[in-house]
Amino acid sequence: MKNALRIISVAVMLSMLFGSVALAATGGFDLGGKTITVVAAVDKLEGLRKEGRVAEAEQLFNCKLESLVLPVDTIVETMVTRLISGDSEYDVWGIDNDNFFDLVGRDALLPINAVLGDAYFDEARKYAEPAIRHFSVGGNIYVLSSFETLPNGATTWFAFNKDIIEAEGLPDPYDLYEAGEWNWENWRNMMVAATKDLDGDGTPDQYGVQGLAVWAYIVCSNGTNLFVPGPDGKLKYNWNSENVLEAIQFGRQLGYIDQVAASSGFDQGTVLFAYQATWQLDGLKTSGMNYGLIPFPKGPRAEGHTMYTGFCGGLALPSNSAEPHAIAAVMDYLFYPEDFETYLDERNQTMINDYCPDRRSARIFAEFLPEFNKTGQILNYSLTADEVWDAYVAAMQGEKTPAEAMNEVAAQGQAYLDELLGQ
Repeated sequence: MKNALRIISVAVMLSMLFGSVALAATGGFDLGGKTITVVAAVDKLEGLRKEGRVAEAEQLFNCKLESLVLPVDTIVETMVTRLISGDSEYDVWGIDNDNFFDLVGRDALLPINAVLGDAYFDEARKYAEPAIRHFSVGGNIYVLSSFETLPNGATTWFAFNKDIIEAEGLPDPYDLYEAGEWNWENWRNMMVAATKDLDGDGTPDQYGVQGLAVWAYIVCSNGTNLFVPGPDGKLKYNWNSENVLEAIQFGRQLGYIDQVAASSGFDQGTVLFAYQATWQLDGLKTSGMNYGLIPFPKGPRAEGHTMYTGFCGGLALPSNSAEPHAIAAVMDYLFYPEDFETYLDERNQTMINDYCPDRRSARIFAEFLPEFNKTGQILNYSLTADEVWDAYVAAMQGEKTPAEAMNEVAAQGQAYLDELLGQ
């Protein structure tokens, strides 16, 4: 499951295709015909070339723009090699949460705020703070303002089967949400009631939930992250916090004791609830299912509802960037929205129109998505040491209590984090 979720990285950074000439005025930058190379796992300039946007930027800034597309499994080493050789002075690197921390730990990235100033992020952080927060370590921000916002293609939503709700006489999740009662307790009661052996063969034919990834979905729905900034800005091991321990215990209850979880069956109509990434919703909306869509049920320590995002992308500069102000201006010209608020409003409305199956779902997400844009979490799974994962598995299987398991590996988890980040 953890690998499947991480593979969601196919949902690459959404292209912000309508940058503004007024916003991205050249500021007098003239790159003297130099070539900016955008290094990434996909061609981030492809769509902009077709629109003629790349040609405009090349003329305005007197530069050339090229793409260097690299395999995911070698991209970090190639980036570091370009840095060491000096070939990266005019690079822009497409980064994500699977390689960002590795690059920071190697001192390979330029702290953008230290060079361009904190004011550079003022407008963007009003609408997309999660990305800035995620690509920050020790008080430094390592991503340009041309970053991915939430929700993205890797964000997981929550779907439910209306027919099972009706057949089993269960509460309507929309009613619970609107009454402020869409929480773990009521959700669990519904899943237990829906899990049934319908044909009497001793094996359930109908289950409560599909794709239960406790470390991701249950943890984030209890208002926390696996790693959190400390007072000094350095990231701290958080697997032994009360929020996470409570989530692990609840997840164990659902998966191992109540046994309400299935690996498939939602699209066949045999599972009540299912976690669905944005890219999966395309199949769901054409499936003919009678389904609803809603944010995650809220854990007892959470301040509000959420969804899960395990992948996020952005643009960074190597630590030897020769003209960071000019290169940033070029990237903002290409990718930065003309008006961030309008961009997000239109994008949220498109998602609502595309995916919400009914008016009540649309109304809920019309209120929820703008808040998620600003406050959503990106779960930093990529910082997890093997010992920490093994402890989590032991807790889930009941070999140890969550507190015993996650406290025993706290030192190893923090040491791995410190070494990876060089903090």
